[in-house]
Amino acid sequence: MEESPAVVERVTLRPAVVGDVELILDLVNELATAGEMLPRSPSTTVERLRDFVVAEVDGEFAGCGALALVWTDIAEVRSIAVKPEYRKLGVGKRMAESLLAEAKRLGVARVMAFTYVTDFFLKLGFQVVDHASLPHKVFHDCLNCPKFHKCDEVAVAKDIFALPDAPPLGPLSLPMPGRHLPRPAQ
Repeated sequence: MEESPAVVERVTLRPAVVGDVELILDLVNELATAGEMLPRSPSTTVERLRDFVVAEVDGEFAGCGALALVWTDIAEVRSIAVKPEYRKLGVGKRMAESLLAEAKRLGVARVMAFTYVTDFFLKLGFQVVDHASLPHKVFHDCLNCPKFHKCDEVAVAKDIFALPDAPPLGPLSLPMPGRHLPRPAQ
């Protein structure tokens, strides 16, 4: 099913607020139970609430997504979740594009995600990458994941800016003295 322009026009995005926590948890954890994503705890959702954007269709909660800064050169798209009745209408794509625009505004060179819905990210210009090429993610989040030794998520990444001396979609490193990150677009 193609996106309906009429529905896409009715989609609004806004920053998440405390009143959205229960809606986010219910949706994400329902989809996690269905094997579509990993679950979230109430504490991490509240702690990361500023990372979240909420999608509404005609004022009704339709989905959520988050952009988490991982390091100076990389951010992660997390928890993109769309209620089943709003799928295939462009809601997830709108959220992802908004999160990518925020990464660009922040001057983040690369955005990555770990996902079960690889095709969604490939359509947005991401490429499948080796988990090992994302060491900040692996050492920060993955070590604490119960699936660490049997991870079944696919790692994807998209370069937003090219960094000097960084191979395309190769591992990024800390900026070295004299090496400057790109300035955000004005």
